[in-house]
Amino acid sequence: MADAKPRHPHRAHGREVALLALCHLESYRPEERPRALELFWAHAPAEAGEGGQELRGWLADAKVVEFARRLLAVSSDRAAEIDEAIEATSRSWRLARMDRVDRNVLRLVGAESLGLSETPRAVIVSEAVRLAARYGSERSAPFVNGVAQALAAKLRGEG
Repeated sequence: MADAKPRHPHRAHGREVALLALCHLESYRPEERPRALELFWAHAPAEAGEGGQELRGWLADAKVVEFARRLLAVSSDRAAEIDEAIEATSRSWRLARMDRVDRNVLRLVGAESLGLSETPRAVIVSEAVRLAARYGSERSAPFVNGVAQALAAKLRGEG
């Protein structure tokens, strides 16, 4: 699955950029996050492979940045609702106990499910699993898959 070429690469890359931004923002206090996000847009984090070269390429693509910004806006504007839904869906895992990557991939699932109705649920879930496999631990993809399925369905009123 990780080797498959995405149908809309700007959206796939936008999800990655948004994930990296969310993980980056967790290192800051809430009042510092707007400035931290400005720094993120200006200076690609080095941990993003090849010294940040791949990420800098994505950040040079206006479609990638626009999609990432849409996801980040929804995840910020509806953060409490998304986090509450994640905790209710994951049942035995509190948000604070989840791996940072897993938690933020699920936040993106929530944001895309609530704010970008044009994206099919199956795409949201498969992209979440892809991101979890790429950036998370060996247990991330199965965990994210199980929670993302239920989370996306719940937030879209599908079950």
